[in-house]
Amino acid sequence: MNKKITAVLLAILMIVPAMFTACSQSTENASNGDTGVNTDQQTPTAGQEEAPETEPERLYADVPESDFGGEDFLILCSSNAEYGTVKDDFFAEELTGEAINDARFNRNATVGDKLNINIVTDPVSTGSDVGKNAITTDVKSGTGTYDLAFCCGYATSALATNGYLYNLKNVPYIALEKPWWDQVANRDLQVLGQLFYTTGDISTADNDATYCIMFNKQLIKDYNLQNPYDLVGDDKWTMDNFISMAEQVHEDTNGNGQVDREDLFGVMIWDDSMMGIVNCTGEKCCSIGEDGLLTLTIYSEKTVDAVTKFLDFALQKDIADAYQRTNWDDTWLVTKFSENGTLFLMQLIQIVPKMREMENDFGILPYFKYEEGQKNYYTTIGSWHSVFMCVPNNGCDLNRTGIVTECLANEGLYDLTVAYYEKTLVGKMSRDEESEAMLDIIFANRVFDMGWYYAVGGYNESVMNLLRNYKNDFTSMFTSAQKMANKVLQKTNDAFLEAYQEANP
Repeated sequence: MNKKITAVLLAILMIVPAMFTACSQSTENASNGDTGVNTDQQTPTAGQEEAPETEPERLYADVPESDFGGEDFLILCSSNAEYGTVKDDFFAEELTGEAINDARFNRNATVGDKLNINIVTDPVSTGSDVGKNAITTDVKSGTGTYDLAFCCGYATSALATNGYLYNLKNVPYIALEKPWWDQVANRDLQVLGQLFYTTGDISTADNDATYCIMFNKQLIKDYNLQNPYDLVGDDKWTMDNFISMAEQVHEDTNGNGQVDREDLFGVMIWDDSMMGIVNCTGEKCCSIGEDGLLTLTIYSEKTVDAVTKFLDFALQKDIADAYQRTNWDDTWLVTKFSENGTLFLMQLIQIVPKMREMENDFGILPYFKYEEGQKNYYTTIGSWHSVFMCVPNNGCDLNRTGIVTECLANEGLYDLTVAYYEKTLVGKMSRDEESEAMLDIIFANRVFDMGWYYAVGGYNESVMNLLRNYKNDFTSMFTSAQKMANKVLQKTNDAFLEAYQEANP
């Protein structure tokens, strides 16, 4: 391993607990506008030596010594996936030399040896209902088949309100305040102080499900546009500047006088990006109110203006390609971006490694700010693509589940997350040092929006349908579903209230 990569990895090991979302950035950082970029660094004066770098203390899970007699610890893994592959952060049969596989193998082996337990996964078929139904059956039968589960937000939300999950705060030995748990997720996903699902260093699937914007460096140069990295650094990476840049890059490449797949576009827009437009303002579809319950917050002056402005731009078919209207094949999408067919691409982090064969350089950006001076760059966790950890309320041995889960998460901080960082930042994903800083910003300011996970009022689909149907009427969309949304919220909040009252008689 060359010295540059070694140095980068050392730096990553030192900053991971504080900055990388899978390493559970603190609630304080998430709320105080910390973007992960230190603007107050001081250069030592002449004759002044820099303090030697010291490796941070290795932390360990605070669990009792245990011997589980070589039993299996079965983890259900279920997810939505366009490509038919279940997101499984635990399966690794042998060492292969691939960073993430080997990190999983070593993590499982370390925990297995420490606790004399065998980590086994059940990667059920993809789809929101598959994992939900498997856990529902397990709980109703009381068989305790699964010790732990990972499902998408749609599934975990439904399971939580139906009483099929344990409150993680009541699972012994799971120390949610530790740095290997995502403190932003812990904060944003709890209702009445109850947390039924979360994420952290135990998994990387949540990182793959994070929104991002990619840009083509050659087209930036060809059109003499400002470097987007400079805009981010100057707090000027705003929706207005994004639109201004994209509108300068479009061409009828084949000269047929029609808008088609062969043309050059300013941006290729993924349908789910519309949820990101709502969240980039700092607002959510649903937020936690002062009473600790979910409240509808999708409709505000900022969200109306942001969605309206973005759609005014996005509905210009010669500039913005809503590519899923003509092609859902990600192979074509990768080829289009790789061959300089679009300036910007709005997608998920999981698409970025597919660009590693791209000849021209690209960069990675957070979602833009709604307006200059906004506190943070807010980036959405995709509701359909999300994967969260939960403990089925099936009568399993909670002490054993808590001990094993805490150890898996703890080890994940020191192997799985580092491997993911190495693979994405140092290895296959980024082409420049700036992208690393951008990813720090993205992961430090993610949005976990329960309004999307609970599909409140169907707004997750309705806001996407504005783009799909080429309609720009946010107010009408909101109003038509408001009554239904309030009913869903009432039912959801009632379920959380009932669970809270049962736990606190």
